[in-house]
Amino acid sequence: MCNITIVVPTWYYFANPFKLHPLAELYFATILDHHFKDDEISVSVTDLREIRKKKDGVNLEGVCSFIPEKDLYLYWIAKSADYYEILLVIKQLRDAYPKAKHIAGGVHVDTFPKESAEHFDSIITGPGEEAFIDIVKKYSANKSFEKVYKSNWKEIHYDNYPFARRHYLSNEAVVNSVLFEKYAGIKATSAMFSRGCNFKCAYCYVNIPSIVQMRSPSSIKNEISYLKDEYSIEGINLRDEMCIPLSPKVSIPYLEAIGTSGLKWRGQTRVGVSEEVLSLASQTGCLELSIGVESVSQQVLDIINKNQTIDQVKDFLYFSKKYGIKIKMCLILGLPGEPRDIYKQTIDFIEKHKPDFVNVNGFCPAPGSTIFGKHKDYAIKSIDEDWSKHAHLLYRFSDEESFGLPFEYEKESKWGKPFSKVEIIENIKNLQHYLRKRDMCY
Repeated sequence: MCNITIVVPTWYYFANPFKLHPLAELYFATILDHHFKDDEISVSVTDLREIRKKKDGVNLEGVCSFIPEKDLYLYWIAKSADYYEILLVIKQLRDAYPKAKHIAGGVHVDTFPKESAEHFDSIITGPGEEAFIDIVKKYSANKSFEKVYKSNWKEIHYDNYPFARRHYLSNEAVVNSVLFEKYAGIKATSAMFSRGCNFKCAYCYVNIPSIVQMRSPSSIKNEISYLKDEYSIEGINLRDEMCIPLSPKVSIPYLEAIGTSGLKWRGQTRVGVSEEVLSLASQTGCLELSIGVESVSQQVLDIINKNQTIDQVKDFLYFSKKYGIKIKMCLILGLPGEPRDIYKQTIDFIEKHKPDFVNVNGFCPAPGSTIFGKHKDYAIKSIDEDWSKHAHLLYRFSDEESFGLPFEYEKESKWGKPFSKVEIIENIKNLQHYLRKRDMCY
C-alpha cells in the first residue's frame, strides 16, 4: 500500500487561517481516493494550520512530531508566499524519513520550474490531476516517475473529476460562521464550481488556467447536497475567480443549479455582468458579490490591463443595489501609474457610489503575473526575492497581516512620480482607518 499525505501550509500571513479552506488539497486527495482502490493507497491531508492552535504564532521546529511518516508527500503551491515554509518542512521530513518522496505543483512551480526541481523529487507544471495519479501508479509499481510532468490545461477539464470531499479535515476546519459574519453568522463553507479566468490583468497571478472551466449543473447540485447532508451548511462562499461568468449562456444554468439548493451564497465576479443575470443571482440566494475594481483611476486600470471602465463599475453598483445584492469593492493601492491624489479620489468614489464594503490590498508584483515578468516596464526598480513577503496581503483583515509591498518604484515614471513604499503604506492605513470607522471592511 502507498501511504500519501497532502500538506496544507500554515498560511502564516492570515490572522485567521481557518476563515478560508484548502480546496486544492482536498480536491487532489479526493481524486486519488476516487481513482485507486482502498487496499492500494491511503490518503490523508496534513493541515499545518492546526499548529497555530497549539502555539503562539508559527513555529515549525519539530514539525515531524506533527507530520507522520508517509511514502509520498504532495504539495500544491498556488501562492509563492508558502514556498519557503514548505522547503523548511521538507528539510525536516527528509532528515526524519529519508525514503519518502516529495512532489509539488502549482503557480509557483509553474513560474520557477528549474529552481523548484532542485528541491522536489518531481514537479508538475500545469494541472496536477493526471500527474499525481501517474506518480502514485509508478511508485506503487516500484517504477521511477518523471522528474518533470508537463500537463496542458486545455486537455484536463475540471468537470471530469469528482468534487472535493471534506472528511480529511476536522469539522471545525470545514464549517464556520465567519464567512458570513455580516449576515447573522450563517453556518457556511467554501466551494469552487469553476476554475480559471480568461482575462489577463497584468497584476494577477491567479488567472491560471487562462481559460474558464465550469463544472456541470449536476455536479454543482451533488456537491451542495453533500455539504448540506454532511455538514448542515446554510451558506456557501464561492472561491471561483468569477463566480458569475459574463456570458449569460454559461452563467444562467450555473446560477439555476445553485438556486435549487435554497442556500445563501456570496462570491467574487467582475463588472460586466448583465442586469438580467444580476436579477437571477439575487433570486438564487446571492447576498453579496465581491468585485475587483482595483483602482478608481481609469489610468491605472488601463495600465494594468483590467479591461474595464469606471462607468462599468458604477453601473454594476447601481444594478446590484437594485436587486438587493450587497457589494464588496476590492481595491489595490500601490499599483503602477497611481495619481498623487489617489487617496482623495478613492474616498470621493466611495462616498458618492456607496459600496457596502471595501476590501483594501497592498500591491504585490507576484510571481506568475505579467508585471513580475516585465517589472521594468512598470517603473519598478526592484522586487524582493524573499517569497515569504509575496502574500499579496497588507492589513487586509487585520493590522497583524503585514506581509506585502516587496518592491520599490523608480523615482520617476512615464506616468508621473510614483509613490514610495512608505507613502503607499500610509495610504493603505489611512483608508483602512476610514473604512473601519464606518464598519465597511471585514
